[in-house]
Amino acid sequence: MPVLPDFESAEFAPALKAIRKQLQLSRTALAAQVGLSTAAIQRYEAQDGSNIKPSREAYERLSKVLATLLADSASAAVSPPPPVTPPVAVAVAAATAAEPAAPLAAGILLADATLEQLIARAKAMGAKKVTVEF
Repeated sequence: MPVLPDFESAEFAPALKAIRKQLQLSRTALAAQVGLSTAAIQRYEAQDGSNIKPSREAYERLSKVLATLLADSASAAVSPPPPVTPPVAVAVAAATAAEPAAPLAAGILLADATLEQLIARAKAMGAKKVTVEF
């Protein structure tokens, strides 16, 4: 069973966006996995006059990649996630803070925070400088 409605359907654009968000993928990440441009994904998801329909080939690649990713995420949900090591900058800032760490913002977990949110949180906790290394 296909994971996406037919590309000619009005439900295609919102379904594509919903599945991408469910998988926590950016448009760029999805585009890279499918072999399309970020702009193409953006225009496929658009629900205004700027939207375009994918070619049959692009639709099939999108469906195949999304089906694989959904299956992988379902099996990952069954097995326990690997331990997450917090970034050094946040760990240092947290260790130097006088008070216990408050959540980043309402409803945002550390593991789900963006790099900008982590840096802002480290600075809010008293860090004068934040260095990020990969």
